[in-house]
Amino acid sequence: LLEVFPLMQFEPGIHQLTIGRQPFAGFPTPNSFVVVGNDSSILIDAGYDDENDHRERMTYIESLGAPPVSELIITHRHPDHGGGAAAMHAATGAALTCHPLDREAIERDRLQGRAPIAADVHGGEVRDLGGLTVEIHHAPGHTPGCLALYVPERGALFATDTVMGMSTTVLRPPEGDLRAYANTLESFRQIGAKTIYGGHGDPIADPAKRLDQLVRHREQREQDLLRVLGEGTYTVREIREVMYTGLPEVRWALAEDQLRTGIAKLIEDGAAREDGDHYTLAR
Repeated sequence: LLEVFPLMQFEPGIHQLTIGRQPFAGFPTPNSFVVVGNDSSILIDAGYDDENDHRERMTYIESLGAPPVSELIITHRHPDHGGGAAAMHAATGAALTCHPLDREAIERDRLQGRAPIAADVHGGEVRDLGGLTVEIHHAPGHTPGCLALYVPERGALFATDTVMGMSTTVLRPPEGDLRAYANTLESFRQIGAKTIYGGHGDPIADPAKRLDQLVRHREQREQDLLRVLGEGTYTVREIREVMYTGLPEVRWALAEDQLRTGIAKLIEDGAAREDGDHYTLAR
């Protein structure tokens, strides 16, 4: 097994930086990445807005002696991925980019006037770093404007929180979308990456196997939800108590948000209906 350190190069030009606190107890610290070419470098995400985290991140980047960071791609709106973007921009001058569907939230909640978004990326753009290229993919589901990056020369897919090895992805309303997430997983299958680097946890060495697991998990969860709704009319809390037995209390809210996203899809499909704060199958 590969021993993973907080700051390390996994393969030529691919550096993972695991810095900062855990989002909640038992869940790994967020990852950010530096992709280093012969002519320029790109930073993927910037962790939390924390002075000590920023200092550690910059110390490592400066130790590389690599070409300057020309761009910081913020994969999505959440604080453990975009929080440190303004500080990184100030330190490196890197242009900040994100998808337009997450831009408003990033500008309001993460940058707060301290740094500008230089440009939107929609998916389909390619960055030539010299010896390595970075393909930008729109990967909605976790958030509407979630991005993924692919380096074909390494077969490396940076999937942020869409695919992780140690956990499934929480899709929280109103930004989470199960149908979009399923489509994104299928698009990742088509890429055929050799390694997936997730937003938390260690790299995934068998992407095809992991993607199959995630697809089956979502399909099974939907079947479980349909079964419960077919037995009566329930609140989200009551459904969680049936479907997530033994779950630590610290994760109850996450599970209930995930259920709300699943119920929203079933209602959209015409398979379930809402009655106040109760839900059941559509008859």
